[in-house]
Amino acid sequence: MIKQLMKNKMAILSLGIIALISILGIFAPVFAPNDPYESNIIKKFAAFSYEYPLGTDHLGRCILSRMIYGIRPTLFLSLITMLGTIGLGTIMGLLAGYFRGIVDEIIMRIVDVMLSFPSQIMILAVVALLGVDIRNVIIANIFIKWAWYARMIRTSVLKYRDKNFILFSRSIGSSESFILIKHMLPCIGSEMAILATLDIGWAILNISTLSFLGLGVQAPIPEWGAMLNEAKNVMTTNPYQMLVPGIAVVILVASFNLLGDCIRDALDPKEAS
Repeated sequence: MIKQLMKNKMAILSLGIIALISILGIFAPVFAPNDPYESNIIKKFAAFSYEYPLGTDHLGRCILSRMIYGIRPTLFLSLITMLGTIGLGTIMGLLAGYFRGIVDEIIMRIVDVMLSFPSQIMILAVVALLGVDIRNVIIANIFIKWAWYARMIRTSVLKYRDKNFILFSRSIGSSESFILIKHMLPCIGSEMAILATLDIGWAILNISTLSFLGLGVQAPIPEWGAMLNEAKNVMTTNPYQMLVPGIAVVILVASFNLLGDCIRDALDPKEAS
C-alpha cells in the first residue's frame, strides 16, 4: 500500500499539507510571530506587514498567530473525536459481525435507532442537554457517529468470518479474543484506515461548525470555527478576516478526503494489478 501511495502525486500532496499543518500546530509558539491573545485596538484591520503577515482582526490581534494556534483545537480535537468514534464503532462492529445471533441483533437494532435520526440534529440535542463545552461536543460526536462506523465494520467482518484461516484457528482451540485481535483486526485494517481519514475530515467540519454556532470552542481561544464566528460580525467591513480560516478549513478537510480516496485506490486490487 505504501508503494502505491508514493506513486500517487495527490497522496503525496495531501500528506505534505497535513504534515505541514500538524507541525505548525505542534510547534505553534515557535512559528507564531505574535501572541494570539494580544489585542491592540489601534491596529485593528491592519494590512499585511512584516509584523502581521496576514494582518489583524477587529481587536488588533495577529490573524496568522491565531491561525497557527487554532490548529491545535481544530485538528487535534478532531483526532480525539476520530479515535473515539472509530474505536467504539470497531468494537461494536466486531462483536456484531463475529458473534452474530442475539449480540448482532441487539447491536444492530441500536444502530438502526441511532441512524434513524439526522446526525447534526442529534449532536445539537446532546450538546444542549449536556451544556456548551468542547468536551461535550466530542462526547456528542462520538455518541452519534459510532453507529455508522459499526455498520461498516460489521459488513467487513462478515466477509472474513467464515474464511478458512479463521475456521482453522477456531478448530485448534484459539480463543475468540485471540481470533478477533490477531486475525480479524488485521483483515479489516485497510477499511479502518479509509474510514479514519474520512472521519477526521467530518470531525473537523463538525467541530468548526459547532464552534461557529457558539456551541464548541469558546472565545478568546483561537479555533478556526470560532474565528469564523467572530469574523461574521465584521464581514462587510473586513471580509478578508473570514476568508483566511474558511479557506484553511476547506484545504485541511479536502486533504484528508483526498488522502482517504488515495488509500482506497491503493488498496483496490484492480488498481494494484
